[in-house]
Amino acid sequence: MKKSMSSTVVLGLIGSIFLSSTLSFASSLSSDVSAQSKHSLATTKIVGGQEAESQDWPWMTAFVFTFEDFTTSLRVDDQSYTSNYFSGGGSGIASGNIVSCGLGGPPETPCVNATGKVCLIERGELNFSDKALNCEAGGGVAAIIYNNEAGEISGTLGEGFNGTIPVVAVTQNIGLLLLEREGAFAEVNVSSTSELQQSASCGATFLGEKWVLTAAHCVDSPSASLFKMNVGEYDLSEGAENAVAIKNIYIHPQYDADAIDYDIALVELVSSVNSQAVTLASQSTTDLYAIENSPAIVAGWGGRVGYAPGEGPTSDYPDILHEVELNLVTNDECRAILAESIGTTALNTGVTSRMICAAQATSGKGSCQGDSGGPLVIQTGTGPEQVGLVSWGIGCAAAGYPGVFTRVAEFTDWLNAIQTGIAITQSFDFGVSPSGVSQSATLQLTNNSDFIVDLGFTLTGSLAFSLGTDTCSNLAPSATCELIVNLNGTQASDINASVTIQSNNAAVPASSAVLSATVINTASALAGVAGPANANVRWYSGGNRNWEANPIENGVQSGPIGNNQESIITAFISGPGTLSFQWSVSSEENEDDPSDPYDALYLFVNNEEFDFISGEVEFVTYPTITLNTDTNIVTWTYRKDPATISGDDKGYLRNVVFTPTPVTTTSTPTAPTSNNGGGGGAINWLALLLLTGLRLFRKK
Repeated sequence: MKKSMSSTVVLGLIGSIFLSSTLSFASSLSSDVSAQSKHSLATTKIVGGQEAESQDWPWMTAFVFTFEDFTTSLRVDDQSYTSNYFSGGGSGIASGNIVSCGLGGPPETPCVNATGKVCLIERGELNFSDKALNCEAGGGVAAIIYNNEAGEISGTLGEGFNGTIPVVAVTQNIGLLLLEREGAFAEVNVSSTSELQQSASCGATFLGEKWVLTAAHCVDSPSASLFKMNVGEYDLSEGAENAVAIKNIYIHPQYDADAIDYDIALVELVSSVNSQAVTLASQSTTDLYAIENSPAIVAGWGGRVGYAPGEGPTSDYPDILHEVELNLVTNDECRAILAESIGTTALNTGVTSRMICAAQATSGKGSCQGDSGGPLVIQTGTGPEQVGLVSWGIGCAAAGYPGVFTRVAEFTDWLNAIQTGIAITQSFDFGVSPSGVSQSATLQLTNNSDFIVDLGFTLTGSLAFSLGTDTCSNLAPSATCELIVNLNGTQASDINASVTIQSNNAAVPASSAVLSATVINTASALAGVAGPANANVRWYSGGNRNWEANPIENGVQSGPIGNNQESIITAFISGPGTLSFQWSVSSEENEDDPSDPYDALYLFVNNEEFDFISGEVEFVTYPTITLNTDTNIVTWTYRKDPATISGDDKGYLRNVVFTPTPVTTTSTPTAPTSNNGGGGGAINWLALLLLTGLRLFRKK
């Protein structure tokens, strides 16, 4: 099941309120490629490059998350070291001699010989909060926690942290250096005044006025609306106050997250920006420069540590914008190079006509995680022109694996229709739809032209979709209107339709919208098996295989599925109330990044991703969910990535209990309760965002 969106917002701000920094969505090429390069495809970063000159990139834009944060300082024997703050920690100044506390555990075990000293603790095995509390319990006055791997460390001590000593984080290199200086005098300072800071997840380019261009996978998340665009950014350590909020995100309606195709998005800011705009290369210019294998420069704030396919991840993210020079290659050349390296055919490399490639003859230079969405630029006789957007690659800066970029010249008409014509919510995914259940959604349109227009609409595709009312007559410039679309699927299948706009003014171009849904059939046999029979609950199942009764445990289990498939079970619930259940999973786990699962059991509430479990998880009781609307769709989906089987390769569910809200009669009318169906996910995502250090990247 794809992530769905609220019925009133533009695509890209929808679905799960969980942001994989990085938006963490597994992808694939063909089966030939995925079997050999599983988990090694990643969005690119600048490796082997150099600091860019700020005046060369006036239209460079950073996709950032801004936040109030404390500042820290660390001095050891009067020498300063870079340090970071743990969210949830307090402020303060403390000093003392350094004492090594190892891993800082086990829990509730005070650090030995720490009285009046600064604890030096390695990351790993124990929560940051437990490490800090063990230091304080041993008499420590401050704690320095260093990474157990290359790169910066960031995280949270948790909302309930009750420690009082200042705690800072340092890199592995600094930590190992301080370990050799045990006994040295250290001063730790966590300021009591917070400052606005920013963390970049992707790059982008400024097109002028209120428009910014980036990769679709950078903003393919409901959390994208919480980010901002910082136009003309160069040094991320300053200028966070210049970041501009996002008004709308238009992801190309044919964007394919699995193939990372049509990987382009247009972002509308809440206000115009007075800055120089980038020039986009034409198709003829792009083709000519590719044929000549011309030099091209890519820029970004991504990690600077390259790795071979199947290895990684990257690290060493800079504050200063970096650039590296590559050479364009034609798509045929790119496919041939990748085919030889991967051991497949040119047709199975995943390189389409919407892409362009660039590489160096030898390894060690290229783009990587954190550079996604940033520009690939050529130098023409009239100045720099952008030919590509950083999209994906196999490994990072590895020989024989060119970087793959979105070919921007392919999207001139699409960009023009949105910027200067009638923009519409580019796509709407109803998600899982029980057969026979009617649903509606609202698509928003904006007149970005200079003319008053009357609009009409045509729907083509599945007859399960239909058009409802619209408010799009006599639409003035900058005005908005709404179009209602309806769904009532009766046969199980993945269905699609397109909405085309007709304008009464031929001078006004118009974009179109794509509708989709996964219709599943009733599964009455599961009533009383997944949970006690309840007249308020109707069961449905579908996807590639239906769920079935669990022959060993009470409850149900996902059906046997293959790679890139899913098994779905849905409870259609009438009336408000509370829901409880137990779930379990035995699947392949992404141990390197648990927030970006390989195979997992997902929970969706009203078609918004709520949570997931992955790996080996015994039956656990999920916290009670409050359902406030008159009808609710609760779905559990076991989904597999492109390759590899681990464990039972199944999801499990039992003891699903819905308790209706008691009906009470009062003499005084009360206001209806608001719908909080997907609200809990937003809070979970914000906490996870801090834990993951606000890094966004796409794996393929």
